[in-house]
Amino acid sequence: MRRNAKIIQINGFRGLLTALFIITCLAAGFIAFPGFVAMNIWNYFAGSNVPQINLYQGILLWAIIFLTYFIATKQRVAVSFATPKELNEEELKTLMERVKMQSQARMINKMILKNLEENEKISQDASDHEINKETKL
Repeated sequence: MRRNAKIIQINGFRGLLTALFIITCLAAGFIAFPGFVAMNIWNYFAGSNVPQINLYQGILLWAIIFLTYFIATKQRVAVSFATPKELNEEELKTLMERVKMQSQARMINKMILKNLEENEKISQDASDHEINKETKL
């Protein structure tokens, strides 16, 4: 069994419908629509000497264009699924130091904000006390 395998869980009929909806939208967006565009472009520029094509043939034309581009550029696939490598000891130690520094900085920020709020409250109470003294006179 593969270690770190990804599991997709589909619960019930509603989950099945959601998965079907997602697959349909992906197929429409990445296969059918570009095929429709390829079909319309072909039919527009074909003229009277070349026969018109339908949607299925437009999808095949889109696949040919995509695969030709992919082979000609010799680039890697832009989307891939892989598990990340594990960190070595040095990287893990550096990461833990950064986490500690960030947590300490967060704690110091909270203390500073709390102190500022207390000082503001004390100054507000002092000014209220001064106002009360003046009104009594």
